[in-house]
Amino acid sequence: MILLATVTWSVNVVVVKVALGQSGPLTYSAIRFLLGGLGLWALARRVEGPLPRPRGGDLLLVLAAAALGTAINQASFTGALALNSADFVALVQAATPLLVAGWLATVARQRFGLRVWLGLTLGLAGLVLVVHTGGGTRATGLGTVVALVMPTSWAAYVLILPRLLRRYPPLSLSALVTLWGAVMLLPFGGVEAATAPPHISWPWLGLLAFSTLAAVVATTWLFLAALRRLGPVRTSAYTYLQPFVAVLSAALLIGEPVLPLQLLGGAVMLVGVAIGRPRPQRVDRPGVPPREGPGDPPEQRPSAPLTALPS
Repeated sequence: MILLATVTWSVNVVVVKVALGQSGPLTYSAIRFLLGGLGLWALARRVEGPLPRPRGGDLLLVLAAAALGTAINQASFTGALALNSADFVALVQAATPLLVAGWLATVARQRFGLRVWLGLTLGLAGLVLVVHTGGGTRATGLGTVVALVMPTSWAAYVLILPRLLRRYPPLSLSALVTLWGAVMLLPFGGVEAATAPPHISWPWLGLLAFSTLAAVVATTWLFLAALRRLGPVRTSAYTYLQPFVAVLSAALLIGEPVLPLQLLGGAVMLVGVAIGRPRPQRVDRPGVPPREGPGDPPEQRPSAPLTALPS
């Protein structure tokens, strides 16, 4: 599930790059997340029933997840691309797995073996090889600050979600987070659209459909379901693969060249992800024993998954 979501997000980088030739970044993001949130709401209502209404602390957590994972992350992503080269943005974005693991190790006091840290570091080394082979990084001081918001916001988003996944099913939570995030993006997208209206055409609508149905509806559901089963560190480790798959997608879809050292870097990333994955950490609802899947040994099911997260 997480591999499918990662590949879809990587292809979407190329799709958005083409689509932004006919619309502003905030306009495009606001439209696709609003439509994606409505699509997730319809799917969740059909599969899981009416959306729950979070209250109190849960509502604050949902709003925080929407702000971090959608509004702030998308704004920093597009802002970083405007101020820096794409390879620099890809390099900074891939710091997410180390941020998640570092937070859980220092604050939540979760222990990871040497193999996990070796795999995460190896994945980062492969990513650096892919990025630098493509022409080196170019960044401004302000651009660096904006770019650093991107992995930080996503890491915080990934760390918040397990607490909500104990009480809400993935589809319903996906719909809530996406819709609230779209509401936060709409004012900025509306101002941008008023000053620079998008050029709507059938090809642009096709790109928007892919970005909405595949890169918002399908991937948000897949990501939350995978996070619930695998835990934050194992899920975020696949972030290393996104720049490499995006390079391959650009080569296949828009004819950008792929260099031999980029292929080597991609192979190094695959090895890093393969050897550095920690054991799955299921996130289950309170009072419900963890569910074993086919072939899952009992020792892979922690007695209190992720309860060390700060309350």
